[in-house]
Amino acid sequence: MNPIQAATVEREEGYWTHPDLPEWDEGVTRVECEAWAARQGGEFVAIWFELDAPENQIERYFDEGDNDISDWNPVCDKAGSFLLSIHDTEDGPVALFFAPKDKEAAKEVNDKKPC
Repeated sequence: MNPIQAATVEREEGYWTHPDLPEWDEGVTRVECEAWAARQGGEFVAIWFELDAPENQIERYFDEGDNDISDWNPVCDKAGSFLLSIHDTEDGPVALFFAPKDKEAAKEVNDKKPC
């Protein structure tokens, strides 16, 4: 299995989903999603619109009902990370990034696990 790779992002009204991201329904648990990311060699990083976007964008989205978030450009600071999705939730938009785990750090964690 080849791990997921960055893809060209073409947002529509600010939203986008990576073409290789599984189509999970509401019944999929967080644990199952995180296990998928681990099998891909990384982890998810979520950046919430409400905590990241400028105040005027937040007001426009939540107070004025303008769902176009094209001018929100979230950034993940983890090395090698790339965008998997910007989608709406009950709590507002979220950007989901994939951050590859450092192979040395992963090795150290595995070396410390009890047998």
